[in-house]
Amino acid sequence: MRLFDSHSHINGPEFDADRPEVLARMHEAGLEGAMVVACDYGEEEKLFDVLDMAPGYLFGAWALHPEYKERRECTVDEIIAICRDPRIRAVGETGLDYHWCKGDLAWQKNRFARHIEAAKILGKPVIVHAREAESDALDILSAHDAGSVGFVMHCFGGTLDDARRTLDLGGLLSFTGVLTFKSARGLRDIAAQLPLDRMMVETDCPYMAPVPYRGKRCEPAFVTETAKMLALLKGVDPEEAAAVTTDTARRFFKL
Repeated sequence: MRLFDSHSHINGPEFDADRPEVLARMHEAGLEGAMVVACDYGEEEKLFDVLDMAPGYLFGAWALHPEYKERRECTVDEIIAICRDPRIRAVGETGLDYHWCKGDLAWQKNRFARHIEAAKILGKPVIVHAREAESDALDILSAHDAGSVGFVMHCFGGTLDDARRTLDLGGLLSFTGVLTFKSARGLRDIAAQLPLDRMMVETDCPYMAPVPYRGKRCEPAFVTETAKMLALLKGVDPEEAAAVTTDTARRFFKL
């Protein structure tokens, strides 16, 4: 199958011991590449080192993660300075997180808006983290016309209304291995009702390994299982689901 992992963290310390072997397994599984996402100050240096291991195969994204309340706020110019590098193909992950962050979250919304502004100046799409915050995230994306550069609701876990509104605003939806979990029947019902060419697959590794790898460190090669599940839900061959989501990722990230 032709596959693309639209969101991974193989730059993380969980992969320091065997990153070349992880890359080899990606090739063996049929992956045509992967997005590698960094989420904090200083991580861009290691991100570039990882991207340089496989030029034209690994592509990067950077943002200050919405969970990191205690970090100094980045300016639009600082975001642009990092994300203007041609190895960076998206600004993210950025957005809102109501699971870990409580109280007055104006700081989080303002941070999100700055990342969208930077992405629009750069002409690069936005990777959105919206945990238990889909509706508010979509309000901000709409208010700032993020659809003009494109955005993806990464690790989507919202409602069918959230999904349809995402598409109406010009965004995409990306599904992780959660789609394969026994407990994710509702999410599968949503995915089944969406156009295949408006979806991507991802691992968000090292987290959320799909069935049959649950409990193990997730890695990009496992995206195969999410593509297979999406194919089952859409009633198409796995090869078709993999090819369509891969082509969508290539267009979205301008690869």
